[in-house]
Amino acid sequence: MAPQYGPRLVVPIDVKKKPREQKVPLHNRWHPDIPPVAEAVVGEVFRVEMMDFSGGGITKEYTADDIKHAEPFVNI
Repeated sequence: MAPQYGPRLVVPIDVKKKPREQKVPLHNRWHPDIPPVAEAVVGEVFRVEMMDFSGGGITKEYTADDIKHAEPFVNI
């Protein structure tokens, strides 16, 4: 395994999978009943990978007009 350089990756994603299919399940908000998926210490520099609001539903084929009229919910 190659050594890791740069900040520690605490939330990796696979852009080919939907949020519910990720190794670490993704969610779109904080809520006290949703358990944390990672922890960091004060002052630690870390990385978090993310998906857009559509959960990967918006592709490079979308136009600005398509996005303007997209449904405002997560495509889980």
